[in-house]
Amino acid sequence: MKRVFSSENTIDVWQIRNLLEVEGIDTVVKNADMSSAFGEVPFVETWPEVWVKDPADYEHALDIVDEYLYAEDDDRPDWRCSKCRERNDAAFAVCWNCQTPARTVPIAGSGSDPGSESAS
Repeated sequence: MKRVFSSENTIDVWQIRNLLEVEGIDTVVKNADMSSAFGEVPFVETWPEVWVKDPADYEHALDIVDEYLYAEDDDRPDWRCSKCRERNDAAFAVCWNCQTPARTVPIAGSGSDPGSESAS
């Protein structure tokens, strides 16, 4: 196994894990519950980490992590999940509710209600 990402921000850790899993890369999240050790061990060692199980996936996983971390904000529209119909922010590559990969169906009007009709 190889570590591809670590952060004090648990949301980023789980988002990276979800992005990798959607791409078919088996992962493990380590240190997810290490916050209780904060103060007893160096703080960086308590941060959650994403590891890929197969070293052959390492380079591809790093590319996905880099794309997530360094992608430019390109004013993409919010989108509605094709499976559960939940509204998602443009930054999400997978649905926050059901983890279905984005098949972008833009939502008409950026501030529209999640129950509103999607654009065609």
